Amino acid sequence: IGYAFVVWDRIPFASANLLAALSGIRDNPITVFIAFLFQGLALWWNIFFTFAVIGVFDWLQTTQLDSNMCILIYVGLGISYYWTFQVILHIVSVTTAGAIGGWWHKEDADSCCPKPVWRAFFRSIFFSFGSVCLGSLFVGFVQILRMITENIRPNRDGVLMCLQECIVCVQECIVGCVDKMSDIFNPWAFTYVGLYGYSFKEAGHNATELFKTRGWAKIINDDLIPNVLFMVSIVIGGVTGFFGQLIQENANFGFSSEHRPGLTSFLIGLCVGLVVSSVLLTIINSAERAVIVCFAGSPVEFHENHTEMSNEMREAWREVWPGCMDINDMKISYAMGDAGDSV
Repeated sequence: IGYAFVVWDRIPFASANLLAALSGIRDNPITVFIAFLFQGLALWWNIFFTFAVIGVFDWLQTTQLDSNMCILIYVGLGISYYWTFQVILHIVSVTTAGAIGGWWHKEDADSCCPKPVWRAFFRSIFFSFGSVCLGSLFVGFVQILRMITENIRPNRDGVLMCLQECIVCVQECIVGCVDKMSDIFNPWAFTYVGLYGYSFKEAGHNATELFKTRGWAKIINDDLIPNVLFMVSIVIGGVTGFFGQLIQENANFGFSSEHRPGLTSFLIGLCVGLVVSSVLLTIINSAERAVIVCFAGSPVEFHENHTEMSNEMREAWREVWPGCMDINDMKISYAMGDAGDSV
């Protein structure tokens, strides 16, 4: 409830984006089917990895390996788990972006299996699989670095002393390097890969340039919908963990050599619930990102194919972000004027 009061003024903006995203998903139900397939794959990966980690843990308890080697093994396991999960997640993201692109332009709209969806899906698992893997490994890390460096972003106002100047220079160097990395390794690159098939480096750069040109740098940092979806995943994970603990108490399973089966079963259930729900909910998040990218790049096509929704979105955006629709309004007015003249 407290979070709702904090973001209350941004709800119309998020609602308009969400309405368009859900409309695109509704017209492409095959994306939900693909998400369910990868949800099953994520579940299998969780079960497999859980048994692998428990086996490795029990094995390390009986060996005399150096503690640094044990840490290295656990770090390697953590990276492999995270990387595989992110690849599964972003294959669904790329496919969803392609579906929204086809819906946006009404491409193959009458088909139950639209070509843009399958094109984006096969692109994500074959032609652009390297881009998906590259981004899946580095995007999360770079985004965390950017969150950290935002707190040390320098301000040259009032810098007089030589030592202060040196500190500011170091801060500018660090922040500049992170900004350059985030221009390429950002979540919007997956949307560009799904929509246009660029390599990951080109996709990240083009997405950044598009938003800079539109003056939407602050708008794309609005994380209302991702935060709400994350809260939903946390709740689902907590419920799954509770049921895991309940099953453990009734069936008396032994998950490891450690005498804390209740905690172990809760953590396993929590991880399974978080991962499996995240795969399904990423459809909504990816669709919303694709809507924003298409809204920035192709507002005229949206207005022609979905006029009522276009008007509602522009009105909501103006209400929350005054002045952000100037370019879009100009493009639409010019296109509609040309259409009227031709008629």
